[in-house]
Amino acid sequence: MSYSIGEFARLCGITATTLRAWQRRYGLLKPLRTEGGHRLYSDDDVQQALKILDWIKKGVPVSQVKPLLARPGSRHANNWLTLQQTMLQHLKEGKIESLRQLIYNSGREYPRGELVREVLRPLRGLVSANVAAMMTLREILDGIIISYTAFCLEGDKKAPGEHYLLTGWHLNDPCEIWLEALLRTGQGQRIDILPSPPAMLAPEIFPQRKWLLVTSGKLTAARKKQITQWQQVVSLDVIIL
Repeated sequence: MSYSIGEFARLCGITATTLRAWQRRYGLLKPLRTEGGHRLYSDDDVQQALKILDWIKKGVPVSQVKPLLARPGSRHANNWLTLQQTMLQHLKEGKIESLRQLIYNSGREYPRGELVREVLRPLRGLVSANVAAMMTLREILDGIIISYTAFCLEGDKKAPGEHYLLTGWHLNDPCEIWLEALLRTGQGQRIDILPSPPAMLAPEIFPQRKWLLVTSGKLTAARKKQITQWQQVVSLDVIIL
């Protein structure tokens, strides 16, 4: 079967922008072209894309995947822990610009969802001790994460996409709002953020927008009731951490 770039992206769970980068920048895929110049992907391309994603999920930067695809029996050590430790070392040594650049570069090398789940959230956990030094390091890290997320969100607004408002709700860690936004970038969503969970929330004042609420812990009966009331007037999803 043949697939358009949109169909292929949905089938593989990645974005069309990522597919184009895999082809142009890294030479990982070679789709056919229609007479009009549109890309056509095959079932073999699907298998190739899944192999690429498998290496990336193991922590291999996309720029290093191509030679591995030619060695189907090869294995590669999980690179996530190494990346975490490198970032942590930069942070502890006060190499803020180096850490910032490493995070920005990693956002180009890895899917941002994997970067958040496999690197940034665990890294924040490594500097979560309730002592002055660790708390200071965590605030520096969070500042870089927020800055990078804002950069990615602005990039998304240059392309068409659905409008969302994202905020926390009964959330003790406001940085999770930014992490959740970051892992959603590059997916055709134009996200605006309420950077701190408001004491009282009123999604109904913007009924035309889709809402994403990030919360933690078990939903109580009262909170479930409130969600149901909101969902009667606005499009609203809850992300439970």
